[in-house]
Amino acid sequence: MLSKRIIEQVTDSQWERLQNLDRGMNRAWPQAVTPASSALIITGIRRCGKSTLMQQMLRRGKSRALYLNFEDPRLSGFDGSDFIRLHEIAVQRQTDTFFFDEIQNTTAWEGFVRFRLDEGFRVVITGSNASMLSRELGTKLTGRHLSRELFPFSYREFLSFTKQRRNVDSVLSYLKQGGFPEMLKTGLPDVLMQLFNDILMRDIAV
Repeated sequence: MLSKRIIEQVTDSQWERLQNLDRGMNRAWPQAVTPASSALIITGIRRCGKSTLMQQMLRRGKSRALYLNFEDPRLSGFDGSDFIRLHEIAVQRQTDTFFFDEIQNTTAWEGFVRFRLDEGFRVVITGSNASMLSRELGTKLTGRHLSRELFPFSYREFLSFTKQRRNVDSVLSYLKQGGFPEMLKTGLPDVLMQLFNDILMRDIAV
């Protein structure tokens, strides 16, 4: 359980940090028309760019949004009761849209999302495939969510990101390096190896 003051501090600092982040490359991702009564859930393999896509959506939007990334260590004690305090903050700030990043790191969020949808709020969520495709999600948000899956860079996106031309060499480079943004930014094979290990141990083996 966290105090309302701590939750406010985290949301404020995350919002400030968000304004200074690299916007990244715009993804070739179809803009889903989400019914007002449904949450948009962005799923995808680990480190494929879900958080960056959400941040791009948030910056493009004209809503009064509240953003919260649940990977923040300061939210390690966040539990179901803290959503009550989060809702109080949202009402005070006249929020109309929630953006929740990596929401699988907390509990009892499905009920909160369902009730906020009933009240007319819009909700956008990111999370790993392992948690977002769970049976529990389907039960608690049946008919109340639209799931869209994001993948690592396509070949066309790879060309744009790396500023290469469409030819045999770039195809071979894409097949060798893949389309994970972080790997392409750093060029370090160890980054890709660690990513594969994380996927195996934290998503597949669980």
